Amino acid sequence: MNLAALIAGLASAAALVGSLLFLARQTRESVRQSFVANELAGIRAKAQNFEALDRVIAYFLEYPELRQYLYENVELPEDPTDLVRVLTVAELMADALQAGYWQYQQHGISVLRTVEGMADIRSDLDEYAEFILAMSPAVRSLVRAQPRVWPHLAKKLDTIEPALAGAEAEHG
Repeated sequence: MNLAALIAGLASAAALVGSLLFLARQTRESVRQSFVANELAGIRAKAQNFEALDRVIAYFLEYPELRQYLYENVELPEDPTDLVRVLTVAELMADALQAGYWQYQQHGISVLRTVEGMADIRSDLDEYAEFILAMSPAVRSLVRAQPRVWPHLAKKLDTIEPALAGAEAEHG
């Protein structure tokens, strides 16, 4: 073997090692960038969900009497104007809760399940959805009437309705 071939072989090996080190560094940086992008997507998803819930809560500033129909287990009002307001706010709440489920469970944010804190926000939103369903006959009636519009809430309702019926039997 001649010296030129040996030098060429060593140069090729050094170039290969350098390329592999550079590739490893690029891969590490790519993973870091993906993690940051996922965190940002999670923050955006949280913000969108809280904005939707805030729109519902904002109605309580103008119509504080509506709050009881979402949070205090008060049956639907008989007055037609009040009924329309209650059902409108209940529909907005159902939409916000269903959208939160889609953001975290189904549509393109499954990667966020590995991001610290995302599991907590999902379970918190699920607990909140269960609370609203348990405490709002208005939301329950809408979900029962249109289960395909709010499929996640309909499933939740299927699991909590037996408990609600048992509680009503005890008190009623």
